[in-house]
Amino acid sequence: MNAQIIEVKLEEIENNFDFCLTLVERGHTIKITQEGKPAVLMVPVPEYQRAVDVIETAKEANPQLPMPEGWQPDPAGVKQYVNEELSAMQKELNS
Repeated sequence: MNAQIIEVKLEEIENNFDFCLTLVERGHTIKITQEGKPAVLMVPVPEYQRAVDVIETAKEANPQLPMPEGWQPDPAGVKQYVNEELSAMQKELNS
């Protein structure tokens, strides 16, 4: 099934949880929004398992690197990286 993401507010989920759960069980993805807070996705288990598999594969392909004792990340570099990644995620989420 090639279902689209259905965007609903938290209040709608609270009032229609059984219906929303049925939609997810049938393969739909629901994006739950709340003003001033990050969005949350309800996804069918097969898609969730696929995402977990991707994460596990990435962990295996990119093992933890040893860090020198006392090493501290550059705050400006971390901030720039986080902003770039969040921007990319937002673009992907909106597309």
